[in-house]
Amino acid sequence: MGCWKWFDGVLKQAGIEVNDANRRRIDEVIHHYIGEQAGYGRCSSDWRKARKDIQASDQMKNELIKRLRSVA
Repeated sequence: MGCWKWFDGVLKQAGIEVNDANRRRIDEVIHHYIGEQAGYGRCSSDWRKARKDIQASDQMKNELIKRLRSVA
């Protein structure tokens, strides 16, 4: 299972449809973002917990959406 599946709602808000061509890049963007934010202490490095942290923060959600839109 790709880690992006935990972020289905954020992907929908970003207007991203996951397919074979962009799946790997989506994984990379989300992985990098969570690693970066966990390093700053803004969210957990655990993807399940990070998803909740990001969904609870409009700022973090918008930052991730902006990065994901670069994939499209």
